[in-house]
Amino acid sequence: MFKFKLLNGAAIVLALAGASLATAGTANAAVVGVSLDFGNVAFGYQDGYWDRGHRWHHWRRGEMERYRVVSGNHYNEWRHDRDPDQGWHDRP
Repeated sequence: MFKFKLLNGAAIVLALAGASLATAGTANAAVVGVSLDFGNVAFGYQDGYWDRGHRWHHWRRGEMERYRVVSGNHYNEWRHDRDPDQGWHDRP
């Protein structure tokens, strides 16, 4: 009888420890994210942006609105493919 209570108690302790570790991993995963470095954006458009390495990217949710507030002077209120150069302008 004593062995059964000891094993039962140990099983409960292990289950609680495992649950707390699983919860901690989930909480940490929610904090991790990807952010856009607006300093790397050369030209922004409604449908995406050119980075300074001349690579095209589509905006992720909320990025365009934040970029327009931070760096409105490099944002254009039209699609990049409107212009023959696809919106990439060589800087002097």
